[in-house]
Amino acid sequence: MAKRNMSKCQCGRVKSQYLPYCKKCTKERDERRYAEARAIVAIGVCPDCGAKIKQNLSITGWYQCEQYGAVTHRKNPNKPSCGWQTFTC
Repeated sequence: MAKRNMSKCQCGRVKSQYLPYCKKCTKERDERRYAEARAIVAIGVCPDCGAKIKQNLSITGWYQCEQYGAVTHRKNPNKPSCGWQTFTC
């Protein structure tokens, strides 16, 4: 019987051959990213352009810069568009 070559994560644990990280590392990375997003949302200022952040109510936990989107959807159409958005959960 041939021995399978197990795919390893950077931490040394076994991972799926289709994913870059093991489940534990993926969960830790996600929690770090969500914590960073929550900190930015708590401040209420876009890290890219300095405009305010607004919640997009179509999905829970989705926040966007108020300068995101088309000219007709921005808070101030005279300022440039900003593409910052994040999820907090």
